[in-house]
Amino acid sequence: MAQQSWAMSKYRQIGFLMEAGQDVDPNEYQNNPERIDKLLSAGVDYKDKKKRYWVDKGHDCFAIYARGLNITNSDRPVYWQWLTDSDGIEMAKVVKTRWLEVRGSFWTMNLSPNVPYKVSFRTRIDNTPYSTMNGQSVNLRLTLPDGTYQERQAELPGKKLQDNDPWYELEVGQFNMTAQNVGKMEFAMEQLFGRWRAGLVIKSVQIKTM
Repeated sequence: MAQQSWAMSKYRQIGFLMEAGQDVDPNEYQNNPERIDKLLSAGVDYKDKKKRYWVDKGHDCFAIYARGLNITNSDRPVYWQWLTDSDGIEMAKVVKTRWLEVRGSFWTMNLSPNVPYKVSFRTRIDNTPYSTMNGQSVNLRLTLPDGTYQERQAELPGKKLQDNDPWYELEVGQFNMTAQNVGKMEFAMEQLFGRWRAGLVIKSVQIKTM
């Protein structure tokens, strides 16, 4: 039974690799397990560059990139600028805003069952004299399929001294992937500022094991 469960898990994970556009065979884990495990651990970006999939400790994890989020006024260059990193992933940067509203959703049936997860925004503050969002408070909300929700306030990160510093993870909430939580999960970052603010960069929302 354990061997059958392991095989089903591998088929499922290879299915995610194929969905992302990776060139793999459904039965490849049998004759080339090292390559499959390496791909799963390193992770793969979906071809539309809106999502990423990887496996951590045997469990499914996802990142939803900024282009896969609903960001109010992100189509207006006066408020938001789209930057591209070395991997071709687009990031959203606040040019100026007084109303920050970033929303997204995810279907949890893609996650591993009976596993604790956390949801976090991956952010940083642009290191320029015009950045004024460092240390500002924002409201975070996570709504789960079982009808419960979590709300909290958190501070945005401070300015980074170097562009290659790690991204800052702003945790929205935590949950257990139970049968009751199979469905659509929603998350948000919102804040009304007293004056124009600038400099926040959003790369993704990560849904990963704790």
